[in-house]
Amino acid sequence: MQKIAINEIELAERWGISPKTLQRWRSEGRGPRYLKLSKRVVYPVDEVLNFENRSLYESTWERSSHVVASPDANLVTAREVATATSLPMYLLTHPRMREALGVPFVYVGKLVRFNLDEVMAWARRCSKEMEEHGIEVVQDAQQDRRSLLQAIAKLPA
Repeated sequence: MQKIAINEIELAERWGISPKTLQRWRSEGRGPRYLKLSKRVVYPVDEVLNFENRSLYESTWERSSHVVASPDANLVTAREVATATSLPMYLLTHPRMREALGVPFVYVGKLVRFNLDEVMAWARRCSKEMEEHGIEVVQDAQQDRRSLLQAIAKLPA
């Protein structure tokens, strides 16, 4: 009888990593898909093989970045964008937040960079959509930090 699933200890031995690494990957949403049966975690062999196949590369440059930036691209860091736009830093640094809101960015190697013009255009579109939907931003004098809506509303049109 062929095995259809392996536990995390067997998978960790197969890949030469710690079971703790697999536990961390599960909490981060990385690694192969798994089944949780009560407290027991198992990895279907098909999912492990699919993950291994997706992780294969022919050369190192394929892994280095999703986008190769041209030298004339005006790319800036998240801190520079936050300073220029008054957007909250977490909006730019948190991957799920960036993705959910559609903030334009590029990878340069493993680094996340932004084109300030594209981010400003994105912010204007968000501001316009808020106005069209009747969302009004009220500033709270008690709160020093600005919310995302407040920051977007204050951007120049």
